[in-house]
Amino acid sequence: MAICFALFLATVSMGARAQSSAYRNSHLLIEPRELAEILASPAVRLLDVRTAQEYQQGHLPGAVNLPAPATDDLEANRQGFPLFPPHAQELFRNAGINNSSRVVLYDDEGNRFAARVFYVLEFFGQTHVQVLNGGIRNWQNQAHAITRDAPSVAPGDFAPAPRNSLLATSHWVAEHLKDAKVKLVDARTPAEYRGEKVLGPRGGRIPGAVNIEWTQMINSGDVKTFLDATAIEKIFANGRVSREQEVVPYCQMGMRASEIYLALRLLGYPHIRLYDGSWEDWSAVPDLPVEK
Repeated sequence: MAICFALFLATVSMGARAQSSAYRNSHLLIEPRELAEILASPAVRLLDVRTAQEYQQGHLPGAVNLPAPATDDLEANRQGFPLFPPHAQELFRNAGINNSSRVVLYDDEGNRFAARVFYVLEFFGQTHVQVLNGGIRNWQNQAHAITRDAPSVAPGDFAPAPRNSLLATSHWVAEHLKDAKVKLVDARTPAEYRGEKVLGPRGGRIPGAVNIEWTQMINSGDVKTFLDATAIEKIFANGRVSREQEVVPYCQMGMRASEIYLALRLLGYPHIRLYDGSWEDWSAVPDLPVEK
């Protein structure tokens, strides 16, 4: 009887841990086993967002190559877009994306490149976008096949529908520097944050920003999957980032900050806008304040 009761308590405890570790928006990630089951569906558009060279060396069956850096444009960032809508339409239509597509993204960069394209697609109104958790390494680690064959895809009907509330410009950030309801999150390395490593015209950080490096969102090791919800929540809590605030991630040029954006989306934070121009933009404007 005592043994049965102990087993019962252990089962309840495991269930509680699983529940506490679940993301509110778990549907934004997809695991290799689930992806393998839907890979042949015509509704699925699989994007490999690594470099063309990496793609040619081997990729998931049916994947189309769309390198993540192609989704960024600093001048567009300054005008309130990840890239200009006509360019976004051309880029995603050429990748075979329809407005109704279920888009699945993957990389080999700890999900940060996939998170970047995830953000851009969400900004432009795509409603069903997922990231393959752990990318191509997780896929191969679970004994799924890769190929060098590039598929031929028909152009899609993707039509951009910008959601401007998801992006911050330098003007917006400057206006909200002293707003307690806004929280800036610097996703760069501590050395960049402190101004010891300078990658722009000036070194340092945006005043008031908390440093949460993007790599804190993922497990260490060869297969870089996201930490569970409990662990990520703790990281944000330690940085005094709360759901009541409008959270604004930034980095050098919007790539690493996209990992923070996706992590916040997984947790169900209601108000997030990426400062897409990031430090590349902020540090280039002499009148904007800098902390070190």
